Amino acid sequence: MSTIDAERIKLTSTRSPLWLALTVVVISLGLAAIQAAAALPYSVVTPDRAVLGVAMFGVPVLMILSALTVTGEYRTGMIRTTFMATPRRSRVLVAKAVVSMVFSGALAAVMSLGSLVLVRAMLDERQGVQLALTDFAPWRTVGVVTLYAVLAALLAVGLGAWVRHSAAVVAILLLMPFVLEPLLGAIPGVGSRVGPLLPFANANAFTEIAWLQTFSMWWGPLGSAVYFAAVAVAVFATAVGIVARRDP
Repeated sequence: MSTIDAERIKLTSTRSPLWLALTVVVISLGLAAIQAAAALPYSVVTPDRAVLGVAMFGVPVLMILSALTVTGEYRTGMIRTTFMATPRRSRVLVAKAVVSMVFSGALAAVMSLGSLVLVRAMLDERQGVQLALTDFAPWRTVGVVTLYAVLAALLAVGLGAWVRHSAAVVAILLLMPFVLEPLLGAIPGVGSRVGPLLPFANANAFTEIAWLQTFSMWWGPLGSAVYFAAVAVAVFATAVGIVARRDP
């Protein structure tokens, strides 16, 4: 617990995580307001549309935040002090993952709920009929986006430990979901075979957030959730092994 407390203090006492968290708030609520303002008079806004800003743009920012908990210490050399204080390096990485997952999941849940409430307040009764918090659908959307944020944070911490360079890991975390995966999925004859195996394509599938996807998945939302979780765990487990073997 002391290692987790130390990582929590690091996260909440430095400026960059706080600025990134504020960015998530602005993006999430800003895009939610845009969705509501752009809704046609006779359209019905669905929960997944209301939280689009959180899932598609807020979670990637949270991934960057999570990765920087690792790469930031490598950049400043603080990682050597951290490993001296906690010789079991796997414990350090697990603590970083736990803190990042809890923080990302909590913020994603609050922003998803806030987006639903904001959009519902800006629409009339008929347009926002599917956003009533007395129904199951909005809470399911909050739950899957929260799960996505938690697993994405685990993936990002592992990737940060692999790469160890802030600029490189940020580039990877942004290029994968926004450039590389859409391009691979759009290649004729390749997208249908490779697309269902892409991690963020599966994340979009189980959150059921519409995105740049031109292929059909091989399994349903539950299968996609399990697949994305398996990728995140595999990346993190490999990172633990790498960190335990190489010099800081």
